[in-house]
Amino acid sequence: MDRRSLLKGALAVPAAGLLTAAPASASAAGPAPFNVLIGDVTSGRIYLFDRNRPFTDAHIKWQLNPVGSGHPMEHRFRDTDSDGQILLAVTGTPSSGTASIYRRRDKKLLWSANVPNYPHAIERAQGTGVVVVAGRSKGSGGGTAKGGSLHVFRPTGGAGGSLVRAGAPVPFFQAHGLLWDPQLERMWAAGGSVLTAYRIVTTRNSAKLVEDTGRRLTGFHHPHDLQPDHQRPGRLLVTDTNGVYAVDKSTMKRTTLHSRKLVKSYVRHSSGEQMWTGAVPGGNAFGTKYVHFDVSGVARARAGAVIYKARLDTTAYL
Repeated sequence: MDRRSLLKGALAVPAAGLLTAAPASASAAGPAPFNVLIGDVTSGRIYLFDRNRPFTDAHIKWQLNPVGSGHPMEHRFRDTDSDGQILLAVTGTPSSGTASIYRRRDKKLLWSANVPNYPHAIERAQGTGVVVVAGRSKGSGGGTAKGGSLHVFRPTGGAGGSLVRAGAPVPFFQAHGLLWDPQLERMWAAGGSVLTAYRIVTTRNSAKLVEDTGRRLTGFHHPHDLQPDHQRPGRLLVTDTNGVYAVDKSTMKRTTLHSRKLVKSYVRHSSGEQMWTGAVPGGNAFGTKYVHFDVSGVARARAGAVIYKARLDTTAYL
């Protein structure tokens, strides 16, 4: 069964690759109220649910069928001056992908672009409006596939639909995760064995990524996700094939939080609630039908779904 919780501390992983502890008890005040945005590989759709209600059709709060064929690999809300809240999304297959931006209130497609590899993340830099897409190389094989890159798009006007490609892709082996950091004004990227940060250098007609090598950390094993810790904004949360880690942004020190393998997405809500998705050995490589909430000890299932990533309904970067 996949309805098993991560433990609060780092423990050894049983032979089956799953932690077996009982779920943590919910607080006396009850589970924290927030909405959850999920991408369903089975249907290709993106759904918004109240985490405290069943993930059924009757309780869908918002949904979208993104452009482009393939799997919904990333979906996150951000704020803009020109279009209000927008959804950033990427869909794809091992041979190609599509990056897109929608206005949340009416689902209008504002922009889309082909990405010539398998995109896994998209992020928008606050202030400049530069959009970066992370993609691993073409071809099957998951962690054994070679190559990968970061694709940079710059705005040519005030609206979200004015993005154009900004130069050649930046090589980044197995690029999977992105997160803009408004505190440091850096774009964090993760993939292969590396977590690193980039400055975004812009002029009137250009935008490029320049690595901040002092914030480069190696030793990961095929990172899957990169998210903020909304309870502790001074650290980043990274998942890879072998576990979940916190990285202190000031010291670049990595701490193992959980040793559950194959966690595909992980985030901590400001209430302290942990939300995660993951695959199981021998199962679908993208994940299961469950989104787990480990402080309250709840797991929500979307019948028939395969959920790769779950995101908080927030536009906050950190």
